[in-house]
Amino acid sequence: MKKEDLIKLGLDEETATKVAAASTEELKGYVEKETHTTKLTELQTANTTIATLQGAIKKFDGVDVEQLKKDAKDWETKYNTDVANIKRDSAIDMAIMQAKGRNPKAIKALLDADKIKLKEDGTLEGLDLEGLKKSDGYLFDVEETQTLGTGGGGGAARGTGGSSEAEINAEIAQAMGIISK
Repeated sequence: MKKEDLIKLGLDEETATKVAAASTEELKGYVEKETHTTKLTELQTANTTIATLQGAIKKFDGVDVEQLKKDAKDWETKYNTDVANIKRDSAIDMAIMQAKGRNPKAIKALLDADKIKLKEDGTLEGLDLEGLKKSDGYLFDVEETQTLGTGGGGGAARGTGGSSEAEINAEIAQAMGIISK
């Protein structure tokens, strides 16, 4: 208590001064109520958090963390390999389609997939569809080009009743632009 409060209670000034000084000395080790309440709340929150974390840790009792890391690394490697294979296979399928392959499954069976690599730029290294076209051309649609004539008549139908072989050859050469009349 403060000295003024003690005087109001009826103590003389000298006694009130001594009691106030003794009270102040006695209260030096004490904390204010607000500070005490704040610290108590913090302590309770910390204890709750500790209990929650201990419960979470118990779930992992007996778990080999190093094995989990190794398994995760293995799965990552498998995933990357599978994705690379899918990309390579898709690129091979596209190349077969562009080469007008009739049966992609049969064509793939004749290819050595281990030798075919997909480059960074998306091109395939080790894919020889041209060689396969030569050896197994039936697997591909081959574009046939047909040279059509100029429309000039041939043979005896021209009206002269028949031309000699030399005349026919000369007309053909002229039509082809090899010689001029």
